[in-house]
Amino acid sequence: MHAPIPRTQPRLRRALLASLLAVLTGCTTVGPDYHAPTLDVPMHWIEADAAQSDGDHDGLRTWWRAFQDPLLDRLVDQTLAHNLDLAIALARLRQARAERVQIASAAMPEVSVGAAGEAVRGSKALSSQPGGQARTWHLGFDSSWELDLFGGTRRAVEAADAGIQALAEDHRALQVSLVAELVSDYAGLRAAQLRLAITQDNIRSLTEAERLAEQAHRSGLGTLADVTQARAERQMAQAQPPLLEADIARFSHAIGVLAGGFPGDWHTALATPAPALPMPVDLPLSLPSDVIRQRPDLRADERRLAAATAQIGVAQAERFPTFRIPLGLGTTASIIHDLFSGASLAWSAAMQGSQSLYDGGRAQAGVTAAQANANAVRRIYERDVRLALRDVEDALTAWTSERQRQAALQNAVADSQQALQQATQLYARGLSAYLPVLVAQRSLNQARDTLALSQLAQLQGGIALYKALGAGWSDTGLVSESDQWAARETAATQ
Repeated sequence: MHAPIPRTQPRLRRALLASLLAVLTGCTTVGPDYHAPTLDVPMHWIEADAAQSDGDHDGLRTWWRAFQDPLLDRLVDQTLAHNLDLAIALARLRQARAERVQIASAAMPEVSVGAAGEAVRGSKALSSQPGGQARTWHLGFDSSWELDLFGGTRRAVEAADAGIQALAEDHRALQVSLVAELVSDYAGLRAAQLRLAITQDNIRSLTEAERLAEQAHRSGLGTLADVTQARAERQMAQAQPPLLEADIARFSHAIGVLAGGFPGDWHTALATPAPALPMPVDLPLSLPSDVIRQRPDLRADERRLAAATAQIGVAQAERFPTFRIPLGLGTTASIIHDLFSGASLAWSAAMQGSQSLYDGGRAQAGVTAAQANANAVRRIYERDVRLALRDVEDALTAWTSERQRQAALQNAVADSQQALQQATQLYARGLSAYLPVLVAQRSLNQARDTLALSQLAQLQGGIALYKALGAGWSDTGLVSESDQWAARETAATQ
């Protein structure tokens, strides 16, 4: 009667498998879970009564179309499609998506295949098997899997996802800034063209006044001093157009580069004067809490806070043991055609673990640094929210103050025109000296120019308000064939 064969090895394998499953099912994710902060912001704006909302918050993304200027629409579309800063931001976003795939791959097994052939001839001077020869062929697969038992890789992927979202918001914030800058430059160009037209009208009026002064001098009703003064005023006025033409050229150059081209690309299209942009009637004023949701730069700050919080978990995972499972499967034979026989099959499996006993405080310092960085990012977010609300208040103040100025300036223009007309008539009849004409001419020119500048300032305030509200972004350019590929790769690694 034979003794039973011991079954130690199957039992050992089952015990090892059960232990491995217990470890895997006991995986945890260290570090704090992120929760978006709730900020206590004012309920209303200080200048809320000065601006009335039209309620069309959907129109914020394309707010420049309210000006109904086809050329401006073309310029904005060109900028969103071809601006190089936007192209750079989009490339950075694609880079971050690819790096996220690299980070996520750390949680997946790494598998490699290899083949080797070796021929060996021993030394004939050996006492054992002198001059022996052997050939060895090997073909096999090797894999290694580091277990993410404490969630370090999962937290790293979480941080990468938040970083990608922050870069996407940065792209949108750049759109907001570029559109506002473009519209501001376009408004400045049209205002400079309007001021140039006012100056040219003034030159014509001063030329006529000089003619009247010469006529009065010839008839004995005026003096040579009047003629000289009239000529000097006309010459002073003629010195203004070159400055305004330089402003027009500067705005045109800026628009050309913003639109993704060269400074002179839009010179011809912009050289033709057009009416100045109209004043905004109703501004889509949002509540302070809505601004936090609307502004891409604030959403980017919040996503960076999420990424910094996840990095705390990455740092804490460095303090825990690491476990790796190396696996090998292959065939080894002395004759190459025996590589595919069952007898040549060989495999190996192991479980490796390691834990640092002393690192000089490196791991703990990493956790402390990550916590401090997250706290700093939170403070940056809170600071930027306050600055954003200040931007809205400043823009509202600028818009409303210029609106209040314009009623007085329009009356000043009307009165100055009437005063100039009366002074000119009296001087032409010889009933008045030239000084009242000169004073009235100066007053009218100054009033018209000041009104044009005030209209531009109010428009700039409206543009600044749109920008402060986070208006003017879209997802154009964020979704492309390459981005869709990156999204599929990202989903595959989740």
